[in-house]
Amino acid sequence: MDPKILMPLKSRFVTREVGDELVLVPLTGNVSQMKELFTMNGTGRIIWESISEDCTMDGLVLKIKEVFDVTDEQAKADLEAFLTKMYQLMA
Repeated sequence: MDPKILMPLKSRFVTREVGDELVLVPLTGNVSQMKELFTMNGTGRIIWESISEDCTMDGLVLKIKEVFDVTDEQAKADLEAFLTKMYQLMA
């Protein structure tokens, strides 16, 4: 999976911090759709905020490992699970 594919998806959401969580609010045009909200856990938040035009799977795995002190395998599994869920939103 290429995380850069999520760049267009990022423009379809506005983010808000609520307590310790990052909440994504879907946008349609310029009007927010308040009937759907997505709450990011810590790992999701790090991934979401790190997605950019030049991000790579390896770079995101390293970022997750730095922040959460987990193994390569756990970081990769968390990243793949997150990307799978986000790809489903794009479908």
